[in-house]
This record gives sequence, C-alpha cells and structure tokens, in this order.
Amino acid sequence: MQVRSPPRLLHPNLFKQQIRVFYFEKYRINILFVYLESYYTLFMKNVFFLFCTISYILCLFSCKNQPAYSLHQKSEKYIEEVVLLLKTNSVNKNKIDWDVFKNEVLQFAQGSQSVEDTYPAIYFAIKKLGDNHSYFAPAVETEDPDNEKPLPVLTDETVPEGIGYIRFPFCIGNEEQTQQYISSITDKLATQNTKNRKGWIVDLRNNFGGNMWPMLAAAGPFLSNGVQGYFITPDNKTTRWEYKDGKALSDTIMLAQNHHVISLHIKNPKIAVLIDNKTASSGEAMAVVFKGLPNVRFFGEKTYGVSTGCNSFTLSDGSRINLATSVFADRNKNKYGESITPDLACSSEAALYNAIKWIEN
Repeated sequence: MQVRSPPRLLHPNLFKQQIRVFYFEKYRINILFVYLESYYTLFMKNVFFLFCTISYILCLFSCKNQPAYSLHQKSEKYIEEVVLLLKTNSVNKNKIDWDVFKNEVLQFAQGSQSVEDTYPAIYFAIKKLGDNHSYFAPAVETEDPDNEKPLPVLTDETVPEGIGYIRFPFCIGNEEQTQQYISSITDKLATQNTKNRKGWIVDLRNNFGGNMWPMLAAAGPFLSNGVQGYFITPDNKTTRWEYKDGKALSDTIMLAQNHHVISLHIKNPKIAVLIDNKTASSGEAMAVVFKGLPNVRFFGEKTYGVSTGCNSFTLSDGSRINLATSVFADRNKNKYGESITPDLACSSEAALYNAIKWIEN
C-alpha cells in the first residue's frame, strides 16, 4: 500500500511573496490596459477632429459660390442682370472684386420677393461702385423731369472795361432749349467782341453739368477746329470730343451746332477760367476743354470730382442706370476722373479778383 505524501505546504514567507508577485503582475496588466485605453481614446479624438476639419473645409468649398440667400428667383435674376451690366461697363470695373460685390448685393437684397423689392439693393450696388457719378432711376421715374424745367439763370459778374466775361451755366433741356443756350452765349460773346479786349474770363462756377455738347459748340470762338478732349474707358478705348466750324462732335457724330459762329478779333487772348467745388460733370468737361490751350490759367477751388463720362442703360423692367463708363482726358490725353485743380487756389469769391489781376498784368 502506497502511502501518499501529505500536501506540500508553502512556507508562510514564500506564500506571501507569491501573493505579492500575483498582485504586482495584475497591477502591471491594469497599467497596460489603462495606457492602451488612454492611447485609443486620444487616437479616436484626433481622428474625430481631423474628420470634422476635413468636412468643414469641404463644406466651405462646396458652398463658396452658393451663399444661402432668401429671395425670389426673379429678384435674384434681376440682381444678376444689374451686376453683369456694372461688371462689363463700369469705369471702375478693373478695381472691384466682382464675386465679393455680387454676394454683398445679394445679401442686401435678402427677403426680396419681387423686382421692385430689389431697388434698395440696386441703389446700394451703385454706391459701392465708388465713382460718385452713376445713379439708378427706377421704372416709375423714367420720365425725364428736366424737359419741363426752364433753363437756369445765373447772374453775370461785373468786370472792368477791356475784359470780356462769359458764364457757362449748366445745360439741361430739350433741343429747343439747348439751342437757346448756345444762342445766349453767342450773343454775349458778339456784344463784347471788340478789338480792345485784353482777355476773357470764362466762368464755370456753379456749372454742375448736364449736356456738354451745346457748351462745346458755344465755346467755339475760344477754340480751333480739331480735338478738344476725350472719353477714355478702362480698356483704353477713346472717343474724341471735336469742334469743327460751330459743330460739336463725338468722334464723327454731330451732337450740337452753333448756327451763328463768330471769330474773336484778338487771337489767342488770355483766358482766365473760374472753377469751384460746384463745377461738376459736364462743367468739368468744359474745364478739360480749356486745359492745354495757350494763355489759359485756372482760378478758384478744386472741382467737384466727377470728371467721368456716363452712358444710360435700360434694364429689363424699364428702369435705367446712368453709369460712369469712362474718364475725361484733355487734348494731350492727360486723364482726370477726379477733381480738376486750379493753377491759383483761392475761394470762389476771390477767383474773379485774381483772374482780373492776372489779365490786367
């Protein structure tokens, strides 16, 4: 009979040591699991962040040209029509970021449910062009009230004997009224056209514009036949301002005519041109006409600063945009587009005195 040995008992100290090893190993495993869990959590957070970032970028690209605007399709189409017109023809078309421009106009038009609702946005767009000359005339206002107004009357200044004085006021009205404008200036020139004239004062103060072609035709006695200035577009296309035997021409198209042309008795006289901050638009065009002529000097204040040519465009709803499409240039092709500076800067009131002094000396 085999006698089995009793179970081997560990020494108490060895048993405690084994327990410690077990717990130590368990602790190491727990640390490993904690470490792996932390790493996994961090990794997943980074993946999630990367996913969100990529999604955001893709969203930006997909929505770049598709901002969420709440307006009727007709309204949006009308604004696109206007923006295209401005982008194609504006004198400042090469200075504008048109994507940004269009988005800002569409944003302004949010909520528009009809073409008429977009009109405030069109006014906003015209202002954003920055030329200070263009304007928008809604369809309900397309009738020209200027045709019903009488020609403006400004008081002529008194000057010393021996000096001629001609005021060129602004010119508005129908063909009959513009012909009256030319005749009025021609009559005053003829009355003062004597052999003892030391010089002439051409007064463009308070001439805020209108139709430049009757002004050019009336100014003929001070000019020689030929090119008197230009319109120049941003693409450097030019349109000539010409004077020939009483006719004012845009390139070869006659736009006004003086039927009673006179010649000055004294050739190339001194001409003092008076300008102020109310000389604008076609008034500034007349200032440009006198630029580059011999014996001419300018007195007064800087002009208003809209020496740009405008064209009228009719929109699909019958509204009009009178749009600045070119800058003025003188006979030597010096471009303007902003204010014209006098040779002698002084107040509008002092301009006449200084002009007389220069002519008499």
